Amino acid sequence: MKTYLADCKILKPFSIYSTPRANHLIPVEIAEQVCDMIHKKERFAAYIVIPLFPEGDPNASHIQEILHWQARTMKMMYKRIARAIRRAGINAHPKDYLNFFCLGKREEASENIVTPSQEDSAVRKMCVNGRGMIYVHSKAMVVDDIYAIVGSANINQRSMDGRRDSEIAVGCWEATEDALISEGHVQGLRKGLWSEHLGRYEEVFDNPASLACVKRVLELADDNWSSYISDNIDETTPHLLSYPIDVSVDGDVTPSSTCRSGYFPDTTAPIMGTKSSYLPSRLTV
Repeated sequence: MKTYLADCKILKPFSIYSTPRANHLIPVEIAEQVCDMIHKKERFAAYIVIPLFPEGDPNASHIQEILHWQARTMKMMYKRIARAIRRAGINAHPKDYLNFFCLGKREEASENIVTPSQEDSAVRKMCVNGRGMIYVHSKAMVVDDIYAIVGSANINQRSMDGRRDSEIAVGCWEATEDALISEGHVQGLRKGLWSEHLGRYEEVFDNPASLACVKRVLELADDNWSSYISDNIDETTPHLLSYPIDVSVDGDVTPSSTCRSGYFPDTTAPIMGTKSSYLPSRLTV
């Protein structure tokens, strides 16, 4: 497996960094796949799209709790990859292999817009500033332009448990009796998604596992994020944005330096979340 491309929601996935009682191991499996390919000195790239923040008020305690665990999950993944890079003795950065994105758009506020009440100041500011996230609710994955799965399950304990929420999915494996088909309908799905969210399709995107492709996608997504947070509204900016975190060569994860005080735009909500002093973690799984 060379590439892992997904639109998904990561909601308090696990706490493997401090306890063996993980709810599920999907983020670990992704990180370990990257580490295995680094050990083999082969290319691998994971592009993961998540919401800018979970649905609701980003300042709410339960949303901040979810964001706290999400940030810890990202840090765990990047730390593992950074250690694998050091062991392999190669000159690389964790973001050469794993990246998180979100979706958003800008639009001029209409004179006739009905703005929310003063109580919901974050939403009101987003409306006034013509800024809004596109909430990622799809659960889709494309692997190596050969396999695709689209379903209802989130990457959380409720969906992965098998005894709680009912889920359904369709998997598409494109192959003949003799060979895998890497330029068929599954690749067409991936190319269509990339064209939609990046506003273009370039030849370098034909090999999403390549470092050149990773860097080009990051360049475009960084530019889109800069446009998203700008005071000037450009409605033509494509939707794919770099998730607002900075990652060090050692795998440390911090809020993006582009975000004032480490907050999401138009809010006073910390990007890295805040651990609740009273909510049981079980409530956010």
